[in-house]
Amino acid sequence: MADYTEEDKQKVLAQLSKKTWKIPELAKILKMDKKVVKKIVQDLINEGVAGYWSSGSTTYVATKEYIEELEKKRAEG
Repeated sequence: MADYTEEDKQKVLAQLSKKTWKIPELAKILKMDKKVVKKIVQDLINEGVAGYWSSGSTTYVATKEYIEELEKKRAEG
């Protein structure tokens, strides 16, 4: 059972589609509890909508589409 609203989920999803985020940063700009944001992100990952992306030293989260764009740019150099 989720302890967040569909509106909360949509806010997180909207931000994840714009750029990569570390969960604490995402929680801060959304003014939401970090645990709630982490739960929403995990649910989005489980649904196949979001995913993790690593810069090599740091792990971020974003939508699958945004991650695909980043990987394409990375491959192109």
